[in-house]
Amino acid sequence: MKPFINLFLSIGLPVSALFVVATTIYFSLNYDLSKAIKLGMLTGFLAGVGFSIVIAGIILLIRKTRTTHNQKTEPESTIIIQESTNRPVDDKLLLLMDRELAFEVAIHSTIDQNIGEVSQGDKHKGTISISTPEQMIDIAISALTKHTSQVEIKADAYSISVQQIINYLKVKEHSFLQY
Repeated sequence: MKPFINLFLSIGLPVSALFVVATTIYFSLNYDLSKAIKLGMLTGFLAGVGFSIVIAGIILLIRKTRTTHNQKTEPESTIIIQESTNRPVDDKLLLLMDRELAFEVAIHSTIDQNIGEVSQGDKHKGTISISTPEQMIDIAISALTKHTSQVEIKADAYSISVQQIINYLKVKEHSFLQY
């Protein structure tokens, strides 16, 4: 109820003022000025309040449908779950972001999630080496087009660290696309 009252009060005053002016001008065509002002004030205020109630209700409904729609399309569906295996990992991901941005996101995936230490990173070549307590993870980023890049992840075994990096990259890609 509080959002409706706040929205109603912020819309109500300007709309009522516009309705008062419009109805006063309308009534001044048929009545003398003092009677036109009285009728215009009364009619304009009542029409403005009614119109503001309707508009505030419509705006709140639109906001509510947008928030429920946004909650349904969260990037939770992009989480990749793969069983842990002892096989070496050689995954390739296509990202809808340029090579420099993909490189920065890959670096920050390690830093933000505290996965390991970036032992080597060359921005010009697009290569990153990450040392975790379990293994070494090598990431190579290459440009496919101006706005797409390919990320190749190589590791000794598929682990939680590799899964976190892949999920982070995909979630960031989704958030950049939503922006």
